[in-house]
Amino acid sequence: LPTGGSANHRKSYLLLRILFVAAIMSPIIAMSTPTSRMIESRLRSALWGMFSGDALAAPTHWYYGGFPQIQSDYGREGITGYTRPVTNLPGSILNKSDPNGGGRLSYSSSADKNKSIIGDVINHGKLKYWDSKKSIHYHATLQAGENTLEMQLGRVLMKSIVECNGRFDEDHFRKAYINFMTTEGSHNDTYASTCHRMFFANMIFHKKDPKDCPDNDGHNVDAIDGLVFPSITALAETARQLSGSENDNLLVSEEGRRSIQQASARTAAVTRSSDVLETASEVWASLIIDALVTPISKGNAENEMEQPLREVAQSLGLGNPRSNRKDQMSACYLGQSLPPTLDMLCKYTQPSFLNDGADGIWKALLANANIGGENVHRGAVLGAILGARVGDENLPQELKSGLYDREVLEKEIDSFVNAVMQKTKNNNKATAEEL
Repeated sequence: LPTGGSANHRKSYLLLRILFVAAIMSPIIAMSTPTSRMIESRLRSALWGMFSGDALAAPTHWYYGGFPQIQSDYGREGITGYTRPVTNLPGSILNKSDPNGGGRLSYSSSADKNKSIIGDVINHGKLKYWDSKKSIHYHATLQAGENTLEMQLGRVLMKSIVECNGRFDEDHFRKAYINFMTTEGSHNDTYASTCHRMFFANMIFHKKDPKDCPDNDGHNVDAIDGLVFPSITALAETARQLSGSENDNLLVSEEGRRSIQQASARTAAVTRSSDVLETASEVWASLIIDALVTPISKGNAENEMEQPLREVAQSLGLGNPRSNRKDQMSACYLGQSLPPTLDMLCKYTQPSFLNDGADGIWKALLANANIGGENVHRGAVLGAILGARVGDENLPQELKSGLYDREVLEKEIDSFVNAVMQKTKNNNKATAEEL
């Protein structure tokens, strides 16, 4: 503000400064339309939902004795929040799993090898928990609220997408995946699924090129855990397309939808060789798109997600999902796990449930944790859809605060959102317009 001159002159100068600042800020303000704010909120919430669904269910993963078995380890109420897994689990088949390949342990799979995939190459120091004479929980080494390996790798995928300017790149993710898995101390989980053990057995024992390392044992690879990475890619690609267009109607073109589906299938193919899973990933990506862009009715109106859920079921050759079915336990195989997953989504995406305060998604993910069976990876993909329907501002505080790496996760989610919604690019554009 200049000194001297009349009071009127100084007031006029101040008014001009205010108008000037308002003018140069208008492009930045225009970037934050109601549409972009809503997509950003749903994107953040979907990611938080994935981390929460995974961590909540870790203590009861592959509990096939029903709620009584859960009660025996965690008390009368079962899982009521983030909980540290027990160490010993009667009936665990970790001691029967092959640390050097897929599926069950056999003499030939472990003979004549001077190193072990589990313990030496990946999951460093964890081979002792796979001892055939012990009966150890699959996630015995995790803390309360700590994510399992698959969602830790989901974080690797998120960082890869950030480094690739908001896009999925399979070559970049493959390198990041190998680096993470072979770095001692990169994660704290006890268990690694068949696909990871087979991938690194091919790389280490058979000297295959990493592009040729994805494999399939015909049993454990075509499973619901394979939908975790494609869900993240679908979230990224959908948000990027919507933020990159001046589209206030939240419409993804048919060409855009197909592009998102293909990227999701390519994501699954980085670690697994499975045509079945790639097909399921494409179909699931379509559901992710609809969860992000479909409006939510207030009150007890019709569930807008019911039709997309039916379309998913039909595309996969499954019966129509129903909201009145009891939440069911399932194994990991896609044919067994997807029907009850779709039923749960049909139930928990109803407006009457989602609008029931901030606890709706929390109750749904806790319900999943208290079912047992293959509930960890189902929890992650349930969390993606339910989170996308709820929005970040409606998440309950305990969903975020109890996660083991909460502060780091928040920073990683911020970076991911900024990258896929092209915030840096848009802000640079706004600055150029100012000049």
